[in-house]
Amino acid sequence: MRDMQLFKQIKIPSAKALAVTFNADASRCAVGDRDGFIHIIETESGTILRKLKQHVEFVYALAMNPDNGCLVSVGKDRSIREWDIETGNFVKDYAGIFIPASARTLHAQNLKPTTRSHSKTILTVALEKGGLMATGSQDKLVKLWKNGEPVRTYDWHSGPITCVRFQPETHVLFSASKDKTVRSWSDTNGALIHKYSGHLGEIMGMEFIDDTNFVTVDALGQVLAWNVDIETPLGILYETSAHVLCATLEHSDNTLLLGLENGMIEAIHVNLDDDVQKQERLFGVKEHQSEVRALAVSEKGWAASGDNSGMLNLWKF
Repeated sequence: MRDMQLFKQIKIPSAKALAVTFNADASRCAVGDRDGFIHIIETESGTILRKLKQHVEFVYALAMNPDNGCLVSVGKDRSIREWDIETGNFVKDYAGIFIPASARTLHAQNLKPTTRSHSKTILTVALEKGGLMATGSQDKLVKLWKNGEPVRTYDWHSGPITCVRFQPETHVLFSASKDKTVRSWSDTNGALIHKYSGHLGEIMGMEFIDDTNFVTVDALGQVLAWNVDIETPLGILYETSAHVLCATLEHSDNTLLLGLENGMIEAIHVNLDDDVQKQERLFGVKEHQSEVRALAVSEKGWAASGDNSGMLNLWKF
């Protein structure tokens, strides 16, 4: 990726676009906002096709289920909801918190206590083929799910969980936290495999480059490179011009996009074939007037970014 061009700007009818993702063919972009809505947008036209309202307040993360093509959403109300984005129909709540409303049901009665889910806001979710799902929360816990059931809870982090990812090929679960560490976990006995330390700031994003290497970025703007077998960083890849709120990776040529608090999106190329060295910025774009809170890329040549004012930008590479 040499550059990306702004294709369309869409004002989400509420402040703060906090989460974005694309479906498999990038024909749809989903946006989660501060008020608990999820907006389904036709990518080519920029038309808001439907608005899903079930969450109570903030929707912090979205992901597509690779097994059935449905959308999964998480946020402040601790539910883990699945949706058919073509119809807008609610499918289920993995957490068992949400009870679908009836005409005679008060809104406040639609949520119930559960021990399946997290006790605080869920900040991140990841899904893999074969029914695997992971969630991370402000309660400092990481949960592993299999076919809709929680199978493991990992409690060794000392800060909120900002990112969960599955290692390619092996599907080992990794988690990044505001405690400035990344950890990997055993799915068989719940043990900690590795604890990766080296950041000075709270980790805001993590992405795998391949099945053995990954990158992390912290709030202070430092991007570090890692090998899964080494618990210290391979080196510093980049340092941003402002604090970082989000990050994502365009896998076709390993371009890392960084969303900054000053409205800038900066991009670097990640090359770990040789000794890790600091990278020059590939490009920077500033089409947001407030903090960039969410980033997503698609294999079909699209990117999306959302900001604190509720502006969604769609980009083409």
